[in-house]
Amino acid sequence: MTAASPPVGTVGLRSEVRRWLPLAGLVVGALALQLLFSGDDAFPARWDSTFESPIDDAGDWLRSNRSTHPVFTAFFSPLSRGIDAIITGISDFLLWVPWFVVIAAAAAIPARVRMYRAAITVAVALAYTGVIGLWTETMQTLGLMSAAVLLAVVIGLPLGILAALKPGFETILRPFLDIMQTVPAFVYFLPLFMLFGIGNVPGAVATLIYALPPVVRLTTLGIRTVPPQAVEASQMYGARRRQTLTKVQLPMAIPSIITGLSQTIMLALGVVVLATLVGASGLGSPVLQSLNQRRTGRGIAAGLAIMAVAMVLDRIWRSAAERDPLKRHPRNVTLVGLGILAVGALLGRVVGAGSFPEVFDWTLFDPVDDVVTWIRDNLRWLTRPLSDSIVTWLYLPARDLLTDTLAWPVVVFVGAWACWRMKGWGLALFTASSLVLVGLFGLWELSIDTLVQVLLASAMALALALPIGIWAGRRPRIEAALGPILDGLQTVPSLVYIIPAVIFFTVGVVPGIMATVLYAMVPGVRITALGIREVATESLEASRTFGATPRQTLLGVRIPLAAPTIMAGVNQVIMMSLAMVIISGLVGGGGLGFETVVVLKRSRFGLGFEVAVALVALAMILDRFTEAAADRLQPHRDTGL
Repeated sequence: MTAASPPVGTVGLRSEVRRWLPLAGLVVGALALQLLFSGDDAFPARWDSTFESPIDDAGDWLRSNRSTHPVFTAFFSPLSRGIDAIITGISDFLLWVPWFVVIAAAAAIPARVRMYRAAITVAVALAYTGVIGLWTETMQTLGLMSAAVLLAVVIGLPLGILAALKPGFETILRPFLDIMQTVPAFVYFLPLFMLFGIGNVPGAVATLIYALPPVVRLTTLGIRTVPPQAVEASQMYGARRRQTLTKVQLPMAIPSIITGLSQTIMLALGVVVLATLVGASGLGSPVLQSLNQRRTGRGIAAGLAIMAVAMVLDRIWRSAAERDPLKRHPRNVTLVGLGILAVGALLGRVVGAGSFPEVFDWTLFDPVDDVVTWIRDNLRWLTRPLSDSIVTWLYLPARDLLTDTLAWPVVVFVGAWACWRMKGWGLALFTASSLVLVGLFGLWELSIDTLVQVLLASAMALALALPIGIWAGRRPRIEAALGPILDGLQTVPSLVYIIPAVIFFTVGVVPGIMATVLYAMVPGVRITALGIREVATESLEASRTFGATPRQTLLGVRIPLAAPTIMAGVNQVIMMSLAMVIISGLVGGGGLGFETVVVLKRSRFGLGFEVAVALVALAMILDRFTEAAADRLQPHRDTGL
C-alpha cells in the first residue's frame, strides 16, 4: 500500500507558513530585542575598544623612526624618493616646455587622427587653465597623474596578461581587485600617510591602488576575447607562446586595453585632486582653499580648471583609441610636426617665453564671488525650504530612528536578517560582526549618520536616474541627446560637484547630499538605459502579439527582464555615493566623512584606522547586499531536474 498524500489544503497551509515564518521571526526578534535593550539606543560606551591609543603610539613610532629604521631606509625611503623623482621630473619638464608648445602638442594628438573638434577643445581647455593663473597647478596635477598612471600600466599590464593566461592566478587576484574597487579611495590616504609622510608620494600611491583594477581587468578581458581561430592559426605556423602573445593576442586586445587605461586615467584624476588632503600639490589646493575661505568664485574657476584637465585627458585617450589607419595623417606629417614642436620649445626657452603670461589675476574673480552671493541671497526663497524639507522630513527622522528610537541590537539584527534573506548565513554573520565592530570602535552614531546620508542620496539619485534611464532606453534619440551630458558628468572629478552645491545650499548635510546625487546618478541612468535597450526583441514582439499596450509591455516585460541590469546600476549608484563621503565632510556633512577630514588634518592615526575600518565595513556590506540582489533577479534556467 502507498501512503496517502496529504490534503491539498494542508500543503497550501504549510507553504504559506514557510513563506511567512522568516518575516514573523524578524518581527518577534526585533520586538524582543527592543524590549530587552529599550534603554540602550546608543552603543554602550563601556564597550569601546582601546585600539586608538596603540595605533596612535604606532603612528608616533613610525613618524619618529621614518628616517632611521632599516625597513624605511632600505625600502620605503628609496621607493618614496623614486616615485617623487618621477613626479617631479614630469612636472618640471612640463613647466620647462613653453606653454604654447604644451598646448600645441596636446592638441596635435587628436588632430593626428583628424579629430579637429577634439583638438580645438584640448587647446581651449588648456589655455583656460593658464589664463586664470593655474598653469603651474595644472602641470603639477598632470605630473602626479602621469606618474600614477605610468606605474599603473607597468604593474597592471603584466598582472592582466598573467591573469588571462593563468586562470588560477586570476582566481587569487580577483578578490584583491574587488576590494580595491569597493573601498573608497580616501581610505588609502591614512596608512600611506603613515608610511610616506606628507607630499606627492602618498597621493600618487593611493591613486595607483584605486586606479589599478580597470587596466588589469580590461587587459585580461581583451586577451581572453581574442578569437580562438587567430590563436590557433598562429600556433599552426609554429609560433611560440610568447610570439603568439606579442604578435597576436596583445595587438588584438589593444582597444580593450586602451579602454582600461581611459578608465584608469579618469579614476586617477578624481583621487589626485583629493590628494591635496595629504599635502600633494596641484589643482585640489585652490578648490579646498576656496571652500575653507568661502570664496566660491575662486572655487568655480579652479573647478572649471579640473574639468578642463578631465576633458583634455578624455579627448586625448579617445583619439589614441582610434584604430582606423585611413584617419591618420602620413608619418612624414607627424615627423614634421614633432620637429616644429621641438624647435618651438627651444626658441621659447631662448626668448624667455616658458611661463604662461599673467593675463589675469585672482582679483578678477572677486566679481564672481559677488554673483554667487547674489544668487545665494536671492534664491534663498527656493533653496532654504528645500534644504529644510530634506533635513526635517528625511534626514533627521531616519537618523533618529536608527540612533535614538531603535536599540542598537535591533539595528544589527534587522541588517543581518536582510542579508540572510538576500544571500545566506555568510553575509548575515559578516554584517552582524561588522556592525558590532563599528560599535566597539565608538563610531556607532557616526556610522549610522553616514549610512543614512549615503542611502538618502542614493534614493534621490535613483529617483532621477531610473525614470530617465527607462526613457532613454526606449528612445534612441533621447539616449543620443543625453550622451554628451552624461559623458561630461562622468568625466568631472567628484570634488568639483561640491562647488555648485555650496553655492545654493551653503554648508551642512544638504550640499553634500546634493553633490552626491549629481555624482552618483550617471551610472544609474546609463546602466538602466542599457538594460531596457537590450531586452530581447522576441519578448517584446510576443507581448505585442497578445495585445499588450506599451505601458503593459514596459511594466510587465521590459522592466522585469532588465531588473538584473538595473540592480547592477543600483549597486554602482550606492558605491559612488559612499565614495562622496569625504567630499560631504569637507562642507560640514558630519558622519565618518568629517572624521576623515579631522584625521588627515590632525594626524590622529588611531581614529583614522577605526574610521577606515568602519567605512570599509559599510562599503562591503552595501556592495555584497546589492550584488546578491542582482544575482537573485537573474533568470534561472530550468534544468529539468
